[in-house]
Amino acid sequence: MDKLRRLPYKFLFYFGITVVFIFLGLSYWQLNSYREDKSNLESLLDNSNKYVIELSEVNKYKQFDTITIFEPLAIEKTWFLRSRVLNGQSGYNLIHLVTNNAGNSLIVNRGWVPIESTINQFVEQNYSDYTGKLLFYNEQTIGQDDIVGSDFLFRIDKTFIESEMNVKLPEYYLVLTENCGMKIECIDITQPYDAPHLSYSFQWLFFAICLTIVIFRKNKLI
Repeated sequence: MDKLRRLPYKFLFYFGITVVFIFLGLSYWQLNSYREDKSNLESLLDNSNKYVIELSEVNKYKQFDTITIFEPLAIEKTWFLRSRVLNGQSGYNLIHLVTNNAGNSLIVNRGWVPIESTINQFVEQNYSDYTGKLLFYNEQTIGQDDIVGSDFLFRIDKTFIESEMNVKLPEYYLVLTENCGMKIECIDITQPYDAPHLSYSFQWLFFAICLTIVIFRKNKLI
């Protein structure tokens, strides 16, 4: 305690230590993000859980399960999901709201289409089956709110679509992984889980160590 009272740079010590703990927290957060992404990626690459189901059975399965729906599905509404890039080219994800004869509904992310595409060119295609991975919906964020009546979405927002279309959606939406359609690129669903969280974690840890050394040296504690 006496040493702390006689510190030559008390402000640097207390403020710096606070920043060090912030850096350590950021490092831990990035490490947890890395672990979560690694677990999600393993689940996405695991194709052992494949099921042929009816649309009404979607809620019996869990995220990342691979399902195939063969029953006739009608396209009730089509949107373009904004600001999607593939191989350096701007475009959209093609989003369908589909229903079966019993009135059950499902959101389907069919894949990537170039920016010059129009919705009408995809609505009339004959889609025979739906095979892909079940995923949770996108989280609502501040700004870029979706607009009622628009043909464009900023995110696949369950609450917004249910209100807009007056439907009840299952717990997950479907991202197609095969048979996506003519002039439609299937989505690489592993891409969002390849962020450099581990390197960021080491980076924040390095900053924390460097700042700690500076603080201790300035205050002649080492």
